[in-house]
Amino acid sequence: MDILGVDIGTVSVKYVRCKGTVGNSIMASQGDYPYKGDFEDLKLILEDIRMKEGLDLEVAVGISSPDIIKKTFTIPILPKKEQREALNWTSAKVLSMSLDDMVYEHVMLGRVEEKGIMKDEVLFVGTSKGFIQRIHSTFQQAGFRDVVLVTDIAFAYVYTLGEVGERSIAVVDVGGRQTGLYIANGRRLMFAREILTASESFSDALMSGPGFSFDEAEQFKRERGFDAELTEILKIPFERLAGEVQRTFSVYNQHYPDKAVTQVYVTGRGAKIPRFMEKLEETLVEQVDRLETLHNIEEKYILARALCMNVDVLPNLLPEGAKRRETSKIFKRFAMMGTVAIATILVLLSLGMWRTTKNADLRLRAEQGTLVQIKKGMESLGVKTVTAAIDPKDIGFIRNEIQKKDVTFVTLMKYLSSKTPSGIYLKSIEFGGEFAPEAAVPSVQGQQASSAGTPPVKPSEAKPEAGQKAGDDEYPLILRGYVFGEADSLELKLFDFVLSLNGSGFIRQVEVLSKESKTVRGRPVMEFALTARCFKYEL
Repeated sequence: MDILGVDIGTVSVKYVRCKGTVGNSIMASQGDYPYKGDFEDLKLILEDIRMKEGLDLEVAVGISSPDIIKKTFTIPILPKKEQREALNWTSAKVLSMSLDDMVYEHVMLGRVEEKGIMKDEVLFVGTSKGFIQRIHSTFQQAGFRDVVLVTDIAFAYVYTLGEVGERSIAVVDVGGRQTGLYIANGRRLMFAREILTASESFSDALMSGPGFSFDEAEQFKRERGFDAELTEILKIPFERLAGEVQRTFSVYNQHYPDKAVTQVYVTGRGAKIPRFMEKLEETLVEQVDRLETLHNIEEKYILARALCMNVDVLPNLLPEGAKRRETSKIFKRFAMMGTVAIATILVLLSLGMWRTTKNADLRLRAEQGTLVQIKKGMESLGVKTVTAAIDPKDIGFIRNEIQKKDVTFVTLMKYLSSKTPSGIYLKSIEFGGEFAPEAAVPSVQGQQASSAGTPPVKPSEAKPEAGQKAGDDEYPLILRGYVFGEADSLELKLFDFVLSLNGSGFIRQVEVLSKESKTVRGRPVMEFALTARCFKYEL
C-alpha cells in the first residue's frame, strides 16, 4: 500500500505520495495548497487530495502547531520499571494540564550532568486528546481511514538531515506565521522552539512602514527583499528573528558544551526572500546553508517525504485505540510475509527431499540391474555338470564373484553413510534371524560389522530360531551405535534417525530395541540398539 505524507503548516498544506516500502520508497506525486488554519478548510483540502490520489493509502501526518507542547526536563536514573512513573510525575509538574486529558510520548535524549549528578534527559511531546481527535476525525470525514501517524513536524526535520553522527545541527524553518527552530544530535531531537517572528512579519513591516497594501507588501518581499531601499524597513523583524536564533544557540551550547551547534540549515518561505540568507550568514557564527542542498527534490516537499520514509520511527500522537488498530495491521502484514516465507522454505525442502529420494531410487535400481545380470550369469553356470568342460572364462567369472563382498551389505553401507546425520555413530551392523530380547538376539559368527571390521559372511547362512522365520525378501537387522550431543537433545536425534530410516523404503520396521544414557569423557552419550528389516540385494 502506498503512503501519503501530509505536512500541515501554518499557511500551507503539502503532500507527497510515495510508492514502495517504508525507508525505500519513491515519490509518485505531490501537491501544495494555501491553508487558512481552520479544520473546515483542512477538510476541503483533504477531499481534493482524495479525489486526486484515491483512498488505498496509509496516511502519515506532520503538524506545525502551538497546540503541540514540547518540553525538556531531567529525571533521576532509574530502572525501567520505575522510570515511567517518574516520567509522568515530572511531566505533570511542568505542564499546566492533566496528563489524563493528553496524548503524549517521552523521548529519551541521553544522560547529562546536572549539579554534579548524572541524570536522564527527556523530551516530552504531547497535546490534548481533543486536538488530536479533531485532526483524526477531519481525515476520516474526508475519506481517509488508514491514518497511521500523527506527529509534530519537528521530529521529521531530524530525518531530513541524514547521518550526522554526534554533531549538533540546527534547522531554522522560517514559515508563514512562525519560525521553527530545531536542534538535532545524531537521530535525536534535542531542542525545539517556535518563534512568532516569521515570513509574514516582514510583510507586516512593509505595510505598517511605507503603507503598502498586503498584496504589494507580499510582492515587494518576494521580488526585492533586502534591497537598498527596503533593508532599513525589514531590519526590525530580521534583527528580532536573528537575535532569538542566536540566543537559542547560546543557551543550547552552554547546556551541551561538548555538542555545540556547528551547522545551520535554513528552509521555509522566509528563506526565499532575496538576500535573506546572506544577511543571516553575516549574523551567525555557525555555517549556514539551505536545506534543499541535502536533497534533490523541491524544498517544500522535503518534510512530507520524510514522513513517508520514517513513519515507523517517528513519535506517534494517535489515540491509543487507533495505535492498537495500526499495530494489528502491522502484525497481520508481518504474519502474511512470514507465511509466504515458510511456504517457500517448505516447497524448497520438498523439492530437495524429492531429488534426494529420486537419486536414491536411481542408485538402487542400478544396483538391482547389476544383480539381475550377475544372477543370470550364475544360473547359466549352474547348469554345467562336473564332467562337463568348463570354459576358462567361466572359471575367471566365478573367481571374481567369489571375491566380491556381500551385495546387501555393500548397498546397506552406502545407504547408511548417506542417511546417518552428524552426532550419530554406528558401531556395528548385525544380520540374523527374527528378533528375540536383546540378551538373546541371535548372532552369526562373522556377521557383525564394526566401524573397523570386515564384511560379514553371507546373511543367507544365518539360521533363524524356530517359529521366527525371516521373509524371503529381507533380512532381520540390528544396528548398534551412539548418539553424541547435548543431554536434552540425544533422544530427539535418535527419534529423527529412526524416522529417516523408516521413510527410506530400503530399511523398514525400524524400532528402538534399547537405549541407555551414559557419560563418556565428560560428554553426554546415548548408546542404542535398533531392530529393522532390510531388503535383500544379494547374489
